[in-house]
Amino acid sequence: MHSSTRGAVSRRVIATLTSAAIAGALIGCASSAESSALTGGAVPDNETTLTVWSFLPSNYDGGAEAYAELIDRFEERYPQVTVDLVDQPYPTYFDQLRNASVARKGPDVVTMYGAAQAFSFKNALFPLQDALDPEVLDALRFVPETYSKDGNLYVAPVGTYGYTMMANDELLAANGVDPAEALSSWDALLDTCTTLADAGVQPIATGWKDGILLETYLYMFTAQLMDETQLSAWIDGTMQIDDPLFAEAVDATLEMRDAGCFGGDASLGRTMYTDSFDQFDTGAAAFGIGSTSDQVVRAEGVLPAVSVHAFPQLPGSHYEQLIDAGPEAGWGVTRWTKSPEAAVAFVDFLASEEAQMVLWEQTRVVPNVEGFAEPASTPTQQQFIDLIQMPENHTGFAAFPVPVLASLERNAVPLMAGDLSTEELLAKAATASRAG
Repeated sequence: MHSSTRGAVSRRVIATLTSAAIAGALIGCASSAESSALTGGAVPDNETTLTVWSFLPSNYDGGAEAYAELIDRFEERYPQVTVDLVDQPYPTYFDQLRNASVARKGPDVVTMYGAAQAFSFKNALFPLQDALDPEVLDALRFVPETYSKDGNLYVAPVGTYGYTMMANDELLAANGVDPAEALSSWDALLDTCTTLADAGVQPIATGWKDGILLETYLYMFTAQLMDETQLSAWIDGTMQIDDPLFAEAVDATLEMRDAGCFGGDASLGRTMYTDSFDQFDTGAAAFGIGSTSDQVVRAEGVLPAVSVHAFPQLPGSHYEQLIDAGPEAGWGVTRWTKSPEAAVAFVDFLASEEAQMVLWEQTRVVPNVEGFAEPASTPTQQQFIDLIQMPENHTGFAAFPVPVLASLERNAVPLMAGDLSTEELLAKAATASRAG
């Protein structure tokens, strides 16, 4: 599998690999752990080693080299600190972190996602809101969405993703479809799906076997349907998955199914990991969902003509033009670190514009900094960057509790097959959330 594809979907499969039972164990363990936030401070002069766990270096072409350069720069700035970066394989990453959390030993700094997902590991992570350099924190986008419902910021958000629609322009032109027009409105999308399906063309590359694509649509649709007050309520936990807003989002996916967008029953056996990406990249589908700049560049390299567009707004959207966009990942400091000042300094550095620009130059991960305006390497990539820079963009992704994601994955195929109603799907997710 292409490494960047693995990285893009990894953000969305935490529920598969981190079960509700694991989340519950982490919330319950170490109940006496201190809850105070770190306050930072000067890095002591004595020699120390920071152990850092992450799955990011191997997620992207050039990732290992980029992180090696970042470590060199940090160690030059703090010669008393040695950084031992352990590139953990993603499939076992959260299991390893769970084990470290129970044992209260292991890494000093970890890759982690924010909001509800960080909250699942709250007994393993220090709150950082009082420790991070205010100038670094103020320069970051998508910070409010990264806070957990207890009011703590457990990770510094780094990098940016954004859900966009990649279009196979040649395939669409052969069927008399203009991609911009096809995606100009919700009704236009549904009509286009029906037109393409009737012509024997798969409208949108998709798959439901692991449930990931259902989650993807729910991220996109709920971002549109939540106003600022509702988004805040979702992030702080006062809005739950059984709110009618989520039923509206699920029903929108069923409208797409009924319009033929997903290609019928054959799509139920496909997985998000390989089949849907391969389906678009091999020219077997007219549209595909891309969330990272290297995904769209890869598609541009294997298809004759590709363009990138915003997903159309639902009729109930509160926004004129918005895509679900947010931090690619983040960095946290473990509660058992013996070098908290050095650990905070390293997280500050990784979140800085300097470090994020190194990643941009070597891996094309778009920096999560305000006002990023570096030119892209290809026209398609520039289209992607322009979309994720739209000021209305936000995400509620990280506020989806881990047990909810696990339930959605288990029940996506029955929903799409017509064996489970929207109400039953959300009732199961709500039950899982309460049990978790």
